[in-house]
Amino acid sequence: MEDAQIASKKLEILRRAYDSFYDGGFHATGIDAVMADTGISKRTLYKYFNSKEDLIEAVLGYYQTRISEDLFQAVKVVGGDPRDQILTFFDIREQLITSRPLRGCLGIKASQEYIGKHEGIAASGQAIAEFVEGNFVRLCREAGFEKAETLGKEITILFQGAILLAQVYGSPSPLETAKAAAIALMNNADPKRQRTAS
Repeated sequence: MEDAQIASKKLEILRRAYDSFYDGGFHATGIDAVMADTGISKRTLYKYFNSKEDLIEAVLGYYQTRISEDLFQAVKVVGGDPRDQILTFFDIREQLITSRPLRGCLGIKASQEYIGKHEGIAASGQAIAEFVEGNFVRLCREAGFEKAETLGKEITILFQGAILLAQVYGSPSPLETAKAAAIALMNNADPKRQRTAS
């Protein structure tokens, strides 16, 4: 029972910190702001996380779980062949951006803020980017592309770049452009199996 209570309290803190850091940035958001109006004291927070940096690393782990559920599992549910699944990533991410327009990739944000400042946090951000890339590379292999690793990395750059631009523009339209570019890349890699934008 005690373990369940600890897990529940940690999850409560993580969810609150996730939203606070996502909306306010890591450096600009202090622990007081994270815990404001929660009834959770700093002392309680530090029972579960030794420092703000430990909390951020845990938040990034929580974020990876969230994108796995919100994005990767959602793509699996939609199904289709691997090429269709690659394009579905762009559609679902566009929907997520539409519902939360000011939020980009938390992993990229972490890497940007902590590169050269905190090795663990920067590495956690990089791991999220590699997780996304690894899934595109896997799908390209499953689709039978000859240069699957290169193509998967190219599609990742389109995908992540579109997310950043969508945040800057406050519009999901870069995802549409990136999806069309991904189609062109796949068609160029395998001219016999042409895809068109839908």
